[in-house]
Amino acid sequence: MNTQKLRIHGDNILECEHAMYLIAEALSCDAKKVEFVGGSAYSPMYRISSNNSNFEIQLFPGYGRWKFDITKFLMDRGAVLREATDAIITKLVVKDGQLYEDPVLSMEFCGALPAGNNAWQRCGRAVASAYAKIPYLYYAELGGLELGTDRKEKASRYPNPLIPFAYLSLGQVEKSVAIPVYIPSPSAKSDTYSLFEECFGYNDALLLIKNLILGESAEIPVKSLEEKAEKVVEILASQRKRNDVLSPEKFKVFKNKITGLDKANWLSTEKMPWNKKTGLKTLTKSFQSLLSVTQKCAVAVGSKDMPICLIPAHDRKEYGNKIREIYGKEVDDKFVKWIENSDSPLVCIWVAGFKPRGDDSRPDRGLVPLGRMIFGKDEVDIMSIVYGPAKPSAWAKLDSDIDSLSKTNGLWEAILGLSNALIVDSPTSKSLKSHGYLLKKEIGISTNMLLRASGDVPLFGEHDVDSTLHLLFSNKFQNGVYEGLCNPPGGDWSGISVCDFKTKNEYRWSSLPRVSGEDTKRPDHLIQFENSSLLLAIESKDSLSSLEDNIGPRLNEYIERLIKINPNSTKTGIEKWASFSDDFSHQLKIISGAAFRTTDVNDLVKAQKKGNLDIVFGIDFKETDLSKMLILIGPEAELIRNDIMFMAEKYKSVLNIEFVSNNLGKEIPKQPQPLYSAPY
Repeated sequence: MNTQKLRIHGDNILECEHAMYLIAEALSCDAKKVEFVGGSAYSPMYRISSNNSNFEIQLFPGYGRWKFDITKFLMDRGAVLREATDAIITKLVVKDGQLYEDPVLSMEFCGALPAGNNAWQRCGRAVASAYAKIPYLYYAELGGLELGTDRKEKASRYPNPLIPFAYLSLGQVEKSVAIPVYIPSPSAKSDTYSLFEECFGYNDALLLIKNLILGESAEIPVKSLEEKAEKVVEILASQRKRNDVLSPEKFKVFKNKITGLDKANWLSTEKMPWNKKTGLKTLTKSFQSLLSVTQKCAVAVGSKDMPICLIPAHDRKEYGNKIREIYGKEVDDKFVKWIENSDSPLVCIWVAGFKPRGDDSRPDRGLVPLGRMIFGKDEVDIMSIVYGPAKPSAWAKLDSDIDSLSKTNGLWEAILGLSNALIVDSPTSKSLKSHGYLLKKEIGISTNMLLRASGDVPLFGEHDVDSTLHLLFSNKFQNGVYEGLCNPPGGDWSGISVCDFKTKNEYRWSSLPRVSGEDTKRPDHLIQFENSSLLLAIESKDSLSSLEDNIGPRLNEYIERLIKINPNSTKTGIEKWASFSDDFSHQLKIISGAAFRTTDVNDLVKAQKKGNLDIVFGIDFKETDLSKMLILIGPEAELIRNDIMFMAEKYKSVLNIEFVSNNLGKEIPKQPQPLYSAPY
C-alpha cells in the first residue's frame, strides 16, 4: 500500500490529536482504528488506513521546542506575525536528497465564549495563515452559555457579526482559504441549536480536509462553508436587540464590495454613527478629547460599538487639524500632514491593550489584524490608538528600540507590523517624546517555500509530562478508564467531564472560572476509574521545585465542589451535547496526584510529603524512543495500580513503568492483569 507521511505541529498534545482525528474522520476512517505505531511518549506516531493508502502521522506538541522555528518559517512565507495556529499539518517530502515539510492546512479550535474582546483574539492567526498562503480553518462554537459565579445559567453569548464577516472578507481580498467552521457549543440550548442548525459546517470541513490532504480541488466545500458563514452573519445581525450593527441586507451589500477601498468608500456613504465607549477609568484629558473628536468625524465599520472606525478620505484634513489642536507640539508636522492626506480612507483602531497593572491584554493583539482582514493589506491606511496603562519599560522601548519591541512582544508586533501610524495617549506614557508615530508597515510577500524537516526530539519540559499522561490514560473508555480533563500548556481549561460507564453517558461542566479559589486548585488532568470509582486529580509540572505545598487537598476540594453542582450538558456516545436538567448523583471518591520530570526516587517521596498527595509520577525523557516513568503510589491510590499497569502494556515500546516505595526501596512490580475483556 502507498504510505504518506504527515506531521502535526501544535500548541499542545490535545490540539495535535484533535487535528489527527479530524484527518482520520475526513479520510472515512473509524477513529477507533487509528493505530499507535511508535515514535515516542512525547512525540507519538499513528497509522491511518484509508482505501489503498496508509497515512503515518507523527505529533509534535508545543511550538518552539523542536530545534526549528515554525513561526519563523511562516514569516518567511509572508505571514508578518509570529502567530502559529493550534495545529499545522505538513506533508513530508524529499527534495534534492533532503527531507522537507510542506504545509497543507492550519487549524484553530476555539471553545471559549465569544464575550468581549476574545471574539477577535485569534484574528492574527487567520491573517498569518492567509498571508503565508496556508489554508486555515477556524473552528468556533455557537450558543455557549454564560454562567454566574453560582454556576447558574445567564444567557447565550454570540460574537459580533463583524467577526465572521471579517473571515469572509479575508478570504476574498487575499484569495485564500481562511474560513470559520461553526459547530454547536456543548451547552447550547435546543432553540439556539435550531436557530443555527443550517450554519454548522463540520461535515463540509471534513470534505475540505480530505481534499487538501489528497491534493484534490477544495472548491465545493469552501463555497459551502462561505455560504454558511454568510448565514451566520445574517442571523447574528438579525438577533441584535439594539440597532447597533448593519442590517442583514446591508451586510450582504458590504460583502459584495470586493476590494478594501470599495468597502471603505461604501461605509463612508452609509454614515453609520460610531460611538464606542471605553471601560478604563484612568483616561487622560487629551485622549478623551481625541475620542470625542473622532466620534464626530468617523463612521462605524459595520458596528457602532466595536473599537474600529473609519475616517472618510474627504474628512482626513479636518481630522488632522483637530489632532494638531489637541496635541500641539507633541505631534510633529510630518505626522499631521500624513493624517491630512486625503488619498485614501483612514481606519482607526482603538487598542486598550493592557490590564490595570500594565500586563498585556492578549486578546487585543487581534484588533489590528481584524482591520486588515476587512480592508486588506494596502488599499486603506490604518492608525492604531493605544491608550491602556502599559508599563514604563514598554514606552521606553517604543522610543529607543521600536524594532526590538515588535520582535519581542506579540501585541506590539501586530500593532507595529500592520499599522501605518500610531497614536499613544496613556496615563503611563508621559515620558514619551511624542504622541504620534509613522510606521514602516511590514507586509510580506507570500512564497511557497518548504520547511527543512524537524528533528523529533524536543527541549524537554512540562509539555512532555502532559503528553505522556494523556497517551497513557486517554481513549480507554472501553477499558474502564476515562479522561475527563487534560490541560497542557495552552490547553482547554474551560470544561471538565465525568462519565457513567454503565449507561455510557458523559456529563460536562463548562464555562469554568480561569482562576481557582485560595483553598482550591483546578487540576491539569482528571482521570476516572470504573473498577474503583475513583477520580484522580493530577497537577503536572516541569520539576519538583515548582510544585506547591499541600496541593493535593486543594485539587480534591476543587473537584469535590464542582461535582456537587449539576453539570451543564450531557451526551451518550457520538450523540451531540444536550442541556442537562436532572439531578446529578455519583459515588465517586477523589484522590490527588502530581507528575513532573525527574530521575530521582527521592524527588517522588519529597513531592508526596510536600503536596500531601496520594500518587506521584516522575518521568525521565531521553533522546532515545524509550522513556521511563517512576510511580510512587500511596494507600488511597493502590486500587488503580493494576489499571495503570494494564494501560501501560500498549506503550511498552516507548514507555517503561516502574513502581517504587516511599522507603526508597524499589518494589517488585505486580504482573499486569487485564481487568477488562475488551482488547486494545
